[in-house]
Order: sequence, then C-alpha cells, then structure tokens
Amino acid sequence: MRIRCVAWRPSPSAALAFRATVLVGLTLGCSDASHRLGGAYELSDGLRLGECAKGADLESIDRMEDADGTIDPIAGRSGVWLSWNDKTGWQEPSDLNETFVMKELDPPRGRSHFAASSRGGGFGDWGARIGFELQVQQGYDLSRYAGITFWARRGSGPAFVLRFVLPDRATTPRGKQCLTYACNDHFGVDLVLTEEFERYSFAWSDFEQIGWGEPKPSSLDAAAVYAVHFQIDKEQDFDFTVDDIALLCHPE
Repeated sequence: MRIRCVAWRPSPSAALAFRATVLVGLTLGCSDASHRLGGAYELSDGLRLGECAKGADLESIDRMEDADGTIDPIAGRSGVWLSWNDKTGWQEPSDLNETFVMKELDPPRGRSHFAASSRGGGFGDWGARIGFELQVQQGYDLSRYAGITFWARRGSGPAFVLRFVLPDRATTPRGKQCLTYACNDHFGVDLVLTEEFERYSFAWSDFEQIGWGEPKPSSLDAAAVYAVHFQIDKEQDFDFTVDDIALLCHPE
C-alpha cells in the first residue's frame, strides 16, 4: 500500500512556493490547510490549476462544483459518475439512481462546496464502486501527464481499504487483451483514509495489479486508460468522500 502526498515536481515558476508547501505538509500530513485545491485557478500554495498545455501545474478532471455528476469537459475528456455493486448489500448513492448526486460539504473544504461520496456495506461477492469513464467507451491517453491527484477522507466509522484503480486496455474487457475470466485485475493503489481531508498524489509507476489477472503487463498503460474507479472489496462497511480530482502536469 502506498499513500503519497506528492509524487511529482511542479514547474519552475511554482517550485519555490511548492517547496514551502511540502515542508508544511510534512508537518501537517498534507492537510487541507497546507495544500488546498479548492475552486480557484490560482491555488493558495502558488500552483496553477488550468490546462497543462498552457503551463498549468494541475489540470482538472472534475472539480465537482457544478454538482451535475459529469466530469469537466477538458482536453476531450467526457464521462459521467456512476455507482455500482454486486447486488448483495446496500450502497448510497444507489446504482438505481438516474444521476449521481454530489454531496454538499458542510462545512466547505476551503473553496470546495461539493464532492463525490459513497457509503454502504454488506457485500458478499466482489463489493462496490464509484467512478467514471474518461472518454465514452474508449481508452484515453494520459501518458502526456505526470500522474493523478485528489483529496479524500472517510467517515467516522471503522477504517477500511479503498482501492483506487485505473482500468487500462490490458485489464478491461473493452481493451480486448485480457482473458474473459481474468479481466478487471486493474492497476491500482490501496488507501486507508483518515477522517480529515488529505491529498493523495500518484505517478503512473505507483499503480500495480493485485496479480490474479491475465495478462500481467509490467506497468500501467497510461496511453489507454478507460476509467477512474474507487472500489471497496466485499465484507467491508464504508463511507468515503473524494474531491477535486486532477492530473499532474509535467514540469516545463
């Protein structure tokens, strides 16, 4: 399991402010006060949220402030948030809902007022997930980015393992590479969240398969990622919230 606050180096224009932020983050555990993404394009730590191609440090996948259940239409990405499960337990939002309803944060997390949240339990087959596609029924090229980042926390109940996965063409049936009985062993990272919002950032090299699927490529194929999923294995009660999912830009 890897939990990382920072997995990439920002552009030189933001490096000085970022270095100060990291020093504070080491003390505060990358708390929301030390590295807030929020709703502004100019971030409190000096990093820039915009388009990587135009010199930003972070490029949004979904800020969730529109609360409409769709990801931000940037750089050709298009996807809708969904919840789904193995039908043996209960989950909110329900997979029967027509749209995924974002949770209003009370109090807000800095400038962020809405986030994706799910809770449930009692699953006995494979578990439950929330997530979205990056491009409808197609792989999306993330190789031009350095990695991915988001904020997350759990509810006040018992701790659980949240697996953050990126289905690629080697592990999803749509990629037509995996064997029918051995698909869905997606590259991912396991997280044990705290009750306070923290930032989690990962380079593509941080993602690993569990190992039961076929094929077993050496690394995530970032050039063809189909979706972003947050999943809970069976026999776990869960309550978690994720916010401000963004891509890490390569240094200039």
